Amino acid sequence: MRTFMGVVVSGALLACSGEGQTVSTQQQCANLTPTASPSAGLTSFEQSLVGPLLSDVRAGVQPWDEQSIGICRGQGRECQEYLGASTEELPPGEYMMRAELKVPQVGSKGAWRVKLETECTTTRRTERGESVTTSTSSKEYEVQYAGTERGSRLSPLVTIRSPEPSGAKHCTYTLTSLHPDTPLEWKGSWSVPQS
Repeated sequence: MRTFMGVVVSGALLACSGEGQTVSTQQQCANLTPTASPSAGLTSFEQSLVGPLLSDVRAGVQPWDEQSIGICRGQGRECQEYLGASTEELPPGEYMMRAELKVPQVGSKGAWRVKLETECTTTRRTERGESVTTSTSSKEYEVQYAGTERGSRLSPLVTIRSPEPSGAKHCTYTLTSLHPDTPLEWKGSWSVPQS
């Protein structure tokens, strides 16, 4: 039975590929040919089912909103006051670098990851002079879909105190979405004085 169905379908497809078709054959062939969405290569039915999901996957990890990656006043999970992706010298207090990310609602554990890279230059002034040191760090984080009310939170990624006893510090960061097809980067910086 399977062989017979395969022969019938193959014959119908061969008939549709030839020239000199009758009107009846053209209509039958139109019924056999799926309607494809030119942008995604999907039929209209497939597009209605997986189109939004495919768009999410192609976009990858994104900021939850325009204030979701950067420096905040306070420490812990919640951002008390968003100060921007980059800040000038921070006044006395406690701060953090954090991210809240929109993650596609698909993929197994570990499918979506981001990497944080920081570089900090510390300038220490003493009675005997000035010393400058630079330190770098890099860490990867798994992120996952957290629902429609909020994003996946990486908070705090870095804790910041101002002033800094070890010296004036200027730091830059790069947060990278490790999407294998289209990696995205967000950059910023912060500075604190020496106490």
